[in-house]
Amino acid sequence: MFEKIDISTIINISLLLFFLIPFVLFIYLYFHDKSQSQHAVLRNFPILGRIRYLLEMLGPEFRQYLFDSDDEGKPFNRSDFSNIVVQGKYLKTVIGFGSKRDFDKPGLYIRNSMFPKQKEEMLVEIAPKIRTKRYVGTEGLFSRKERLEEVDVSPWTLPEENAIVIGPNCREPWHLRGPVGMSAMSYGSLGENAISSMSYGLGMATGSWVHTGEGGLAPYHTIGGGDVIMQIGSGIFGVRNEDGTFSWEKLREKASNPHIRCFEIKLAQGAKIRGGHVEGNKVNPEIAEIRGVTPWKTIDSPNRHNQFHDIPTLFDFIDKMREESGKPVGIKIVMGG
Repeated sequence: MFEKIDISTIINISLLLFFLIPFVLFIYLYFHDKSQSQHAVLRNFPILGRIRYLLEMLGPEFRQYLFDSDDEGKPFNRSDFSNIVVQGKYLKTVIGFGSKRDFDKPGLYIRNSMFPKQKEEMLVEIAPKIRTKRYVGTEGLFSRKERLEEVDVSPWTLPEENAIVIGPNCREPWHLRGPVGMSAMSYGSLGENAISSMSYGLGMATGSWVHTGEGGLAPYHTIGGGDVIMQIGSGIFGVRNEDGTFSWEKLREKASNPHIRCFEIKLAQGAKIRGGHVEGNKVNPEIAEIRGVTPWKTIDSPNRHNQFHDIPTLFDFIDKMREESGKPVGIKIVMGG
C-alpha cells in the first residue's frame, strides 16, 4: 500500500501540515487567551501578549549577549565574569595586546616594573604542585571542541610564617594561607553534588575555605577535607534546640569538628528583609536533621537574632561563643537601604 504513494503526494501532505498546524495552533491560542480570566494582557491582546511575555523572559539574555558592553552589568560585568571563567576553566590569565583601559582618563594605575620579582623571590608557596584539570579546545563560530587534560599548577599560598592569623587570642586560632575562598552557600539551596564539587576543589587548592551558609553544616561541606567557616543565621540552624533556642552544647559539638576553623554570625537577611523562608515540601528529613527542625514543615527565620538586641549584648554573645568553642567568631552585616 505504501509503495503506491509517490513523492509528490508526500510533499503535498508535508506542506499542508506545515501550514495547517501553525494555523490551528494560532486559532486555538487566540480563543484560549480571549476566554481565560487570569491575565488581562492576554485577554485584551491574544497572541501578542504571549509575545510580550516571551520578550520579557528573553530580555536579560538579549541584553547580556547583544546590547550590554563589556563594562556594563551589575554586580559583575561581562569582562569580570569572562575573566573568572577563563581562569577557572582554562587556567589562562594573560591576554594579548596590553590593556583595554583608557589611560588618558584621570585615576590611579599600576605600572609594569622594569625589574619584576621572579617567582622564586616572591613570598608565596609555588611548590609542591597541585594536580588538577583544565579544558583545552578550539572555539569556532558555530562549533566548540573541548577536552580535559591533567596539569600541575602552583598553589600560590602564603608560607606558614606569613599566614593570616584569625583569632590570635583564641584557644584554636585559624592560620589562613590564602585570601580567596567560597561564599556562603547553604545545602538545600544547592544540592549535594554542587557542594561536594566545591569542597573537593577547594580542598585540592589548599589555603582556601568552604562556607556553609546559614543552612547548617552538611557532610558535603567537609567531604573535601578543607577548612570550613560555619555560618549561624537568625534561624540558628545546626545549633538550636527543639524549641528553637540556641544550644551551647551543639555549638561545642560543632566546634569539636577539626574542619570547622571559624564561626560567622549572620546578623540579618540581605535579600529577605523579613527573614528567610523555606517551604515545607523542601524540608526533607536530611535537611531537617542538619538544620535541627521538623521535616516537611515550613521554616520561617526571624529577621534578626533573638540572642542579643544591641551592640553590647552582641559583643557579650560573641565573647561567650569564643569561650565555649575556642575558635574565632566573626560577624556578617547587611548594609544598604
